[in-house]
Amino acid sequence: MATICPPGDNLGTTLPWALYCAMTDDPTLDPLPILRRHPWFAQLPEALQQAVVARSRPMRLAHGQLLFRRRDPADAWYGILQGAIRIGAASAEGRELTLTYLEPGAWFGEISLFDGEPRTHDGQAQGDTVLLRVARAEFEALLAEHPALARALLQLQSQRLRMMFGLIEAASLLPLPQRLAQQLLSLADTYGEPGPQPGTVRIALRLPQDALGQLLGTSRQRINQALKAWERDGWLQQRYGEIVLLRLDALRAEAGG
Repeated sequence: MATICPPGDNLGTTLPWALYCAMTDDPTLDPLPILRRHPWFAQLPEALQQAVVARSRPMRLAHGQLLFRRRDPADAWYGILQGAIRIGAASAEGRELTLTYLEPGAWFGEISLFDGEPRTHDGQAQGDTVLLRVARAEFEALLAEHPALARALLQLQSQRLRMMFGLIEAASLLPLPQRLAQQLLSLADTYGEPGPQPGTVRIALRLPQDALGQLLGTSRQRINQALKAWERDGWLQQRYGEIVLLRLDALRAEAGG
């Protein structure tokens, strides 16, 4: 992959990418190939892809740092280059709800830019995270200069609505072990790295059991019981807040029902 980050003193004043290169852990990290991993961005016209990146500014969040809170005014559209963003909410009593984790390549935050309403949920970094930020004025300029973006964003929202309907249906009709297996395999597809043994996969995302429970609409205790049973059966291994999938075949069979 061609580097966008020249060595050391050669960074010069080519902001914003000199700033981006200074904050990323990988000096060969080129934003476009990462963004194109997501099918939605990959199908955009090349000129539009380039324009989105050109109008963005990089920013970095530490693990657990809030990007925005529920009811905050919306001022930007975001794309993820490294790490993840947890979308969720917290009650006045401190109870947390996790709705989803957004992965590298995903774009988010456009809903409030369209309807003018505040943010619907909290956005929080999960792991060290690098984002591209497109300010409201730049976002509106993109829409004016590239009419294809509005249609593409409508398609993106349609995809998310279909996914939400599927999750509601699964929560009502499928048993927890099947939904948990599906969730683990989905996380492995997005965040999977080679595990300690050949054919195993480590989910490279800090994912406590209560967060898994929130994703699936159940308690941490039920998640713990299922994971412990699968650990005894040799399907997976839990260590240091991470999960290593050892028997993908068994999990796929469970996921398929």
